Amino acid sequence: MTLQGALEALYGLERRKSKLGLDGTRAVLAVLGNPERRFRAVHVAGTNGKGTVCALVERVLRAAGHRTGLFTSPHLVDFRERIRVDGRWADDVRLFEMLRQIEERSGVGELTFFEVATALGFGYFAAENVEWAVVEVGLGGRLDTTNVITPEVSVITSIGLDHTEILGSSVREIAFEKAGIVKPGVPVVTGVADGIAAEVIESVARERDAELVAAARRTPVVPVGAGCARANTAAWGPLELTLAHADISSDNAATALATLDVLAARGVAIPAAAVVQGFRAVRWPGRFERSPSQTRLVWDGAHNGAGAARLAATWRAAELPAPDAVVLAVSRDKDVRAMLAPLADLMITPRLIATRTHSERALEPQAIAAMAAAIGWSASVASDVPGACRTALAAAAPDGLVLLTGSLFAIGEAMTAFGGAPGEQL
Repeated sequence: MTLQGALEALYGLERRKSKLGLDGTRAVLAVLGNPERRFRAVHVAGTNGKGTVCALVERVLRAAGHRTGLFTSPHLVDFRERIRVDGRWADDVRLFEMLRQIEERSGVGELTFFEVATALGFGYFAAENVEWAVVEVGLGGRLDTTNVITPEVSVITSIGLDHTEILGSSVREIAFEKAGIVKPGVPVVTGVADGIAAEVIESVARERDAELVAAARRTPVVPVGAGCARANTAAWGPLELTLAHADISSDNAATALATLDVLAARGVAIPAAAVVQGFRAVRWPGRFERSPSQTRLVWDGAHNGAGAARLAATWRAAELPAPDAVVLAVSRDKDVRAMLAPLADLMITPRLIATRTHSERALEPQAIAAMAAAIGWSASVASDVPGACRTALAAAAPDGLVLLTGSLFAIGEAMTAFGGAPGEQL
């Protein structure tokens, strides 16, 4: 049995609001000897961009010579992608050993998939003598399983309406949940520039006596051509950066850079050359990539309205021709219309093939197609992601492009079918 299968069989995939909380994570970490106390950490929350910011910060710290851990979710193809040391995914034998240790200890109580996955990640980092762990929040922040750490810096990339059935139906409620990672006296870097969300984050930071660092002011990043940007920093002065991926926005780059700038100000050894090298070398699969075997298929894990808008902007900036069709698979909690609006603007004739992933939370394709048809899309359905992509490619012009989006689960299933999986080393 794979590690993913073992975890799902033992703990399921609970995402209910009633299952949120830190007690279970603390209990299982105690079984492993509280490994979360044996490394320094950067903790990253946000609606969009947190994975990209995590990847950038980790890659720069690695380039600076620090032994790094990277904890992210979800994975695309293999559970071990969630837990990486110096860019290499975790050894499953070691993870199974820790899982057995957890199972053999009594008194832990009922645990969830995410509690055990977090404990495995932190346990692996401690066993591998990681110096710095960059930890992505899974859901929200305040009650997320990762919120048992006290980091050197907290980061909030962006705030938008997502996971509303769990986090709340307003920007204010969601901002409060994500600001729950702010710790007393620990600096917090934010890419949220203004509005209600910024006010909430500022209020929480003030209450907890945490220095609030606005990334756009601390380390402004300005694009200066395809894949290039210019930045100003306190630690290193002006920097010329190469952005490895077309989807690394200037906002996310500024947030990652401000985080590193704060760490440098706190005495962490990060040479300017490591910043330049890390930004140039970073890999973050599943975001605005072409399938290696079906080069007319472009995929991106945008999973909400803001993400779809960013995807549309990236597509235009790359000067790609309008896609002939969009393949869309989403979870039940997503605002499909908010995602379709910016994508329709990319197309000459909006054409959709709705499908679903294997996730238990997937929205049925008939529902997606009905919503798309109601706002003017030509919409059809397919029963699975690979089949939907093949249908779209067959119907497109010989040199026409197809866009797959809506869910990282969908990207993972396409990678399994067509290649392009992240692999062992980032």
